[in-house]
Amino acid sequence: MKKLLMLCYYFPPLGMGGVQRPAKFAKYLQRYGWQPTVVTVEPIAYWAQDPELLSELDSLRIIRTESWDPQRLWQKYRPSISSATAPTAGAPSIVRRVLEQTMAFCLMPDSKILWKHPLLARIQRLLQEESFDALYTTSPPHSVHLIGRSIARRYGLKWVADFRDSWAGGVVVREPTRIHRKWNRRLQQAVLKQADAVLAVSQGIADQLKDSPAGSKKIHLIPNGFDPEDFPPSQAADYFFTFCHCGSITRFSDPRVVLQALDRIRRKEPAVYERIRLLFVGLDATGKLHQQVADLGLADHVSHCGYTSHRRALQRLMNSQALLLVARGADNAHFIPGKTWEYLASGKPILALTDVPDTADVLLKSGSARLCAPDDPDECAEAMSALCRNQRSWFHPENDFINRYDRRLQTEQLAAVLDAL
Repeated sequence: MKKLLMLCYYFPPLGMGGVQRPAKFAKYLQRYGWQPTVVTVEPIAYWAQDPELLSELDSLRIIRTESWDPQRLWQKYRPSISSATAPTAGAPSIVRRVLEQTMAFCLMPDSKILWKHPLLARIQRLLQEESFDALYTTSPPHSVHLIGRSIARRYGLKWVADFRDSWAGGVVVREPTRIHRKWNRRLQQAVLKQADAVLAVSQGIADQLKDSPAGSKKIHLIPNGFDPEDFPPSQAADYFFTFCHCGSITRFSDPRVVLQALDRIRRKEPAVYERIRLLFVGLDATGKLHQQVADLGLADHVSHCGYTSHRRALQRLMNSQALLLVARGADNAHFIPGKTWEYLASGKPILALTDVPDTADVLLKSGSARLCAPDDPDECAEAMSALCRNQRSWFHPENDFINRYDRRLQTEQLAAVLDAL
């Protein structure tokens, strides 16, 4: 069996969507002839902890290293900070915002570049003991690709760089000045030139990377997906019609239009309003949800349970009648929310407010979603009311299309890329 060295800054027991892709690859790679070893960081001060994710990785070799980045140092020197105190809502403090802006200005491409020296020291010891057939890095943080580039060059390893988000010129990475934007493009170009293969999770990101001459012939589209083994049976109640939104509330997924739509239903269709419930599962990173709900007087119909484990989030999703997805972006946005694939696999109808082409394209092809403009509460209200009244002539799930996004099939695709190196 061939051996793969995986560098993953975010990995269980950390939670959130970013850990799912490398964890599922690691779970299934042995089926396709590759034995993974994951190298990640020691515990960091991170509010999303999900130890349950490790239960399916019992046989996986995981090596944890020191890191000098701020999250790791905060955990080390402030041990009283734990996931138990993670907020369910709240915008970042002024101090935190200042620190984040300072780090974005001073550290390129991100603060996790400070993982480099402890990681290189540990990799040197590891590669003195055994050999590997290939190297895999995943971002964000994009600095992991730069570290991987150093390792691949030093030890002559074939290297696959996996982009879960766009980097240079994207909407996620903070680029405070023109110099930062130029330097990010240069760093990305170096990664694309050196990597033997590059993975992208969406067609938009793939196209963006292909615009670089160094990356035009080595891009492989392997989207995110779902693991059928994760899904519990549905236990949806009969009377209330619950719309569930899973995932963090951010500037890309602000649900204010959904709340305005519910307020319109209250005024125009009180009988329908009495049946509707909105459930938000995940961190409110904007800190605005509670006040938005209070201002509209919707507290009896809207609940927010904060961050919870992946398993419990899927249970809440399966216990709902319909799912909410909000994805707003600028013209250069190419993301597809990670929850999209699990939404599709659930078999539930999806109400999506999006102007992101990649997201809209997948949802339309799935036959599972009703799309609304992300800034039109009247259209959203009409769609919510129709769903509550079981008017969903558009709902015809294309199972052959949806089943393409099984994590096992995607891991097989990754193994094929590795085999071809």
